[in-house]
Amino acid sequence: MQVRPGFAVFLLLILAINGVELGIWLAGSVAVFTLAHELGHALAARRTGAEASIALDFLAGYASFTPTRALTRSERAGIAIAGPAVQIALGVAALVVIGVNPFSHDSFAAANHSLAIWWAGPMIGAFNLIPVMPLDGGTIAAEVVDVFAPGRGRRILSRISAPITLAAFVAMVLSDEWRPLASFAAILLVFQLQLLSADSTSRDSSSGEPGAERSVEAIRRTADAERLGWTSTGATGPSSVSSSVGIPPGTNPSPWLVARRLLDEGRVDEARRAVLDDLVDESGRPRPWWPPHSATPEQLSTVVDLVVDRLPEPRATWPAQSVETLVWALRHTGRHRVASDYGSRCFSSRPDPVVAVHVAASVAALGDEESAVRWITVAARSRRADDATDRFLRHSVLIDHEFESVRHHPDVAELLHRLADE
Repeated sequence: MQVRPGFAVFLLLILAINGVELGIWLAGSVAVFTLAHELGHALAARRTGAEASIALDFLAGYASFTPTRALTRSERAGIAIAGPAVQIALGVAALVVIGVNPFSHDSFAAANHSLAIWWAGPMIGAFNLIPVMPLDGGTIAAEVVDVFAPGRGRRILSRISAPITLAAFVAMVLSDEWRPLASFAAILLVFQLQLLSADSTSRDSSSGEPGAERSVEAIRRTADAERLGWTSTGATGPSSVSSSVGIPPGTNPSPWLVARRLLDEGRVDEARRAVLDDLVDESGRPRPWWPPHSATPEQLSTVVDLVVDRLPEPRATWPAQSVETLVWALRHTGRHRVASDYGSRCFSSRPDPVVAVHVAASVAALGDEESAVRWITVAARSRRADDATDRFLRHSVLIDHEFESVRHHPDVAELLHRLADE
């Protein structure tokens, strides 16, 4: 566990705002319940076999975890709900033990210690369950949305959270009863507007350029067809899959989708070759396929298992899209050690900011925060001369859960601010 200076500053700020009598109780309660909240996340993560760590910082605590296998949606949602559930249960239990009714305002507001426990325990815990990003409730809601829109749950929630919070903020300002809580909505809205700005660019920048000669409509159709391919079953082989899911003429299904379909038929060697042959292809021909971002970690994991032990030594002449997608797939399926090691070797053979971002995410998930910060810096220094790469870097650091423990690091915060101004 790491307790950063920002957390002490946060507690001192609580003390200064609320005065000594209430402030001491409130700062102490916030410290205890924040730790309990993060322990809830960490213990739930460890029950799935993941390694977990906790960091306490200004305004918040963070529990980061490194899965040892692909987690199901219910497991990820369970980890998210565990934190506020522990916080609420512990707060209610503490109030009951000291003879206070947690559901009676006259009871818990009668003394500073009970009011502090009520705010820091049940109230903040319940606040965290509101279904907007980046709260735990938003993470849970994103997993639910992901059932109906595979691979897009977090993106959809990040886009609708700011309008919801803005409406709540306006309603609070207009209400005498709820106006004191408007500051909480305002702080949350600032974070969400950052996420919304970063999310303005889709993740297509994480897999190389899709081809300048292709129209926006063709790109959209290719992405939709690839998504359909991962939610349906049927034909195998590039041409057969293309016709079955409606891949537009001149484009192909991703080699990962082809491999998955071949694997479903038991054609293991052909499935492996579909991915590895694409990876080592040095012909320089156009690569008009959409990355498998719609695949679930469970779907991708079966394909990754085929190639993870047979990855060749990286070469600078390999297609960028294939390399970026491979490192992303390793990261996406929880193979953070392999993703960081192989990704760093790929970056050494040919510097690529997208690969650097994936390596940064993986080393952050492994708990090496200093290396993660260095890789984020490397990604910024090696980024391409276009706005899309900058937005992808900001989007990843602000949105992706692996970066929770480092996104408030001074160097990272300064970098994000500089990218926003450029």
